[in-house]
Amino acid sequence: MEQNQTVAAAPVKDKKKYTILYVDDEESNLRIFRMAFKREYHVLTAMGGKEAIEILRQNDVQCLITDQKMPEMTGTELLERVLPEFPDVIRMILTGFADIEAIVKAVNKCGIYKYITKPWDKGEMKLTIDKALEAYELKSDKVNLIKELELANSGLEEKVALRTKELAEVNKRLMDSIKYAMTIQSAMLISPDTIKEAFSDYFVMFKPLDIVSGDFYWFAQMYDGDKPLSVMACVDCTGHGVAGALMSMIGESLLNQIVYEYQVSDPAEIIENLDIGVQEMLNQSEGNNHHGMDASIIVVDHENEEVLFSGARQNLMYSHGSELKSIKGERVSIGGFAEQKRIYKKHVLEYKSGETQFYMTSDGFPDQFGGPDVKKYTMARLVKTLEGNLDKPFNEQQELLEQAFDEWKGSEKQTDDIMVMGIKL
Repeated sequence: MEQNQTVAAAPVKDKKKYTILYVDDEESNLRIFRMAFKREYHVLTAMGGKEAIEILRQNDVQCLITDQKMPEMTGTELLERVLPEFPDVIRMILTGFADIEAIVKAVNKCGIYKYITKPWDKGEMKLTIDKALEAYELKSDKVNLIKELELANSGLEEKVALRTKELAEVNKRLMDSIKYAMTIQSAMLISPDTIKEAFSDYFVMFKPLDIVSGDFYWFAQMYDGDKPLSVMACVDCTGHGVAGALMSMIGESLLNQIVYEYQVSDPAEIIENLDIGVQEMLNQSEGNNHHGMDASIIVVDHENEEVLFSGARQNLMYSHGSELKSIKGERVSIGGFAEQKRIYKKHVLEYKSGETQFYMTSDGFPDQFGGPDVKKYTMARLVKTLEGNLDKPFNEQQELLEQAFDEWKGSEKQTDDIMVMGIKL
């Protein structure tokens, strides 16, 4: 006779539960929020700014959401108070339509991730919180990664000289860190499916010189009022490998801040803010470093069929019949301390939907050595290659570009990160 046997189930690892602090002077609002999200998050509540600060000091809080209008301390005053002591906490604010102008002015001062108009919808609020927590995790990963890479690089030469026997282990740890950097950088790059939603066709030829790259592409969709805009950037940072990757993380973080938080949609203003941000983050007004980046940025106005362009040592190429024309960017890079503010010009170009193609490139492809005389490929030769394939689908254009690059490089080493982008509107 068979006997029933009880098999113990394997323990399931609990998903990390983030801590949200919600501040409002009305108990009913606190109760509604707590009931709505207590299953997804660890929810703490406070009825005023002073109580909120004490809770922050006693708990590990990842996200702070506060109402704006409170008698003891307004939401913006609370966020300004907690910013120096808790800089890593994601900060959001709830506001009525009448307060939006005041909130927008306070974004820079308080470091607000996002403001949410009342009344809030549970689904939209959860989506906003989840995106904010993703940004929190990614920022934490970046900070930890940069510290690891800086530590590994600063001590590498001394370790090789003093402890030769440990070289293999040191190299393994460094390679693990660089491979992790590659994972972070790959996650940083926008997925093809997201870009496909904005353009009828596109390609990105992306060949890092080392495991990680100083070149990167960046994409965003935003709104100017009710008008949808698509922002595409081709960025070439100083250096390559780990040094270039660190700069690319700085560039990507600044672009996210400028476009998503500050809502800047003018490409010239985006580059000007990038220039200021790089100088401030690298403390270039007091140091001697001149690290920076070159970039070309386009903003596509789909309703008016216009492309806005601004460039820093990069040009925008576009198809005009069977030939490529070029709009030149400014001949100054981004970053490197300048006593006077740099001015970047905005160019406006009309396009015909389904007919116009645009191309942006870093200097890696045209600067590649090869050919029968071991010379640079040159920008003129790249333009000729692109022109010869304008009538072909973009996937075929990319294949022919890579074929031309490999044939030219031959047995020569790749000299820099490579990136060429094509977009069809």
